Amino acid sequence: MTSPSTHPLDTVSTLTAASQTARSARLGGLLSLAPFLLLTFAFIFAGLTGHEPWKADEAYIFGIIHSILDDDSWLVPMLAGEPFMEKPPLYAWCAALLARALGGLLAEPDAARLVSGCFMAATCGAVAMAARNWWGRGLGRFTPVMLIACLGLTVQSHMMMPDVPLLTGFALGAWAFSIMLTKPGPGGFLLGVGAGIGFLSKGLLGPGILGLTALALPLLFVQWRSRRYAAGLANAFFIAIPMVTVWPALLYLRSPVLFQEWFWDNNFGRFFGFSAVSHGTEHIENFWVHTLPWFTFPALPLAMLVVWRRWRDIGTHAGLQCGLVMTCITLLVLSTSASMRAVYAMPLLVPLAILATPSVRMLHVTTGRVWITGSMLVFGAFGAVIWSVWSIMMATNAPPQWRWLTRLLPADFTPDLQPAPVLVAIAVSIAAGILACRSRWLPAHGRPLLAWTAGLALVWTLLSTLWMPWLDYGKSYRVVFGNIPWPTSNRCIASINLGESERAMLDYYTDRVTERQEIGAGRDCDLLLLQGYAATGINGVDLAKWDLAWTGARPGDTWQQFWLFREKHLAR
Repeated sequence: MTSPSTHPLDTVSTLTAASQTARSARLGGLLSLAPFLLLTFAFIFAGLTGHEPWKADEAYIFGIIHSILDDDSWLVPMLAGEPFMEKPPLYAWCAALLARALGGLLAEPDAARLVSGCFMAATCGAVAMAARNWWGRGLGRFTPVMLIACLGLTVQSHMMMPDVPLLTGFALGAWAFSIMLTKPGPGGFLLGVGAGIGFLSKGLLGPGILGLTALALPLLFVQWRSRRYAAGLANAFFIAIPMVTVWPALLYLRSPVLFQEWFWDNNFGRFFGFSAVSHGTEHIENFWVHTLPWFTFPALPLAMLVVWRRWRDIGTHAGLQCGLVMTCITLLVLSTSASMRAVYAMPLLVPLAILATPSVRMLHVTTGRVWITGSMLVFGAFGAVIWSVWSIMMATNAPPQWRWLTRLLPADFTPDLQPAPVLVAIAVSIAAGILACRSRWLPAHGRPLLAWTAGLALVWTLLSTLWMPWLDYGKSYRVVFGNIPWPTSNRCIASINLGESERAMLDYYTDRVTERQEIGAGRDCDLLLLQGYAATGINGVDLAKWDLAWTGARPGDTWQQFWLFREKHLAR
């Protein structure tokens, strides 16, 4: 006779209950992840569509993408008919492929810009995995939120910029280091792919910092001196080799001169300074002292809190070691480089966000409450201003003539009501209001960080919906180049001082390519386009030969201007 404890029905019931418990646990885990996923993806993809390429970086990056789409210039990056060897072409490749895949569904710039969202999604996933491996289950979900909370990433991550896949390369490298000591195969693969993506995005910077980090860790800390780690580095080397050699080799075979320009001038020249000024970047005194505090907020102070609280663990904790080493090497490279721009600090946000993750359990209750209240007040005020200005524009059919506002955006903009973006803005504002009133719905750990990031996402979403037409009017080149009354040209169009962005957008909007006089163009043109400063006027133009045909500027731009001339015999 079967005992009650072993009755088949009881066994089935026990298995069924266990299965239901497991399903409930999985469902609960997914539900607990939902706020993090929604916030991260809403922030990443807001504002990626609905506007033209913007000055300055987007315009020339899209010029390269447009050249691929029009002329199939996949090997040599081209801009307005000329080779442009500043950066490798990974971003342009991916953007061109996506633009072709989405042809007819989205405008070329919008389709191309979605690549930034895809790379940012991969970045967030990689840093989440790295933090989970180093800090434990339940903490990895906070790291993407910490990353997108940084002020320096708000605008740049939504633009067409090679710095976005460079960030992905660093994130994959961090994920690789988090598993390298136990899983050298997958770890080496991730590190190799991360170094390759970094290289094909911006050249030697990415693999250089990742490589220095990989070599410094075993020199400084004993647990990295293992055969597993060495095997992982060997795997990474062989994975990265084709990614860092194939394109340069093909470029060299096509043109040793272009290879030299890319490899020497735009890598070493920019870093050491002998070509920095000629390529548009230069050393600025105390630049990083003034830039890093706001660019890396809030990750930097929170990372410092974690290091201060856990400094005794530095000798044994691999996550602290890797985060500190990667941060210090990146800071060293940034501080010694002759070229300085805020966007160059984007890779620094990866190790800082990972280091700062445990701080969500370290903040004092009072500090957390102050941060939550401050976030609600600051971002609520910004949101109210955005809604107020939009309401005034809808009521008066013109922007409010506030001096501080018209210095930033053109005062002659004529708004129109766009229902879909307004509905999105209303929905996001209502959600933010509910969240502010019911902040206890947020997870107890990290509530201040989530409140800050939600407020930042609210402001960015409102700007990218309610103000997007106005921003686009002031930051794109469509108005100025689309309205040029071109005289009939029998030969060609010469140009003086026409920048990279301007040449790219002139080609995109008007299908016209200029002969730049700065590089000694030999053709005798009958039209001349000059870019200069309104304060200095026309310089370098022989008025005995040329008549002024048109002058203009981007809406709201009071300092930079364009002049179009034609030969005097054409005017007669």
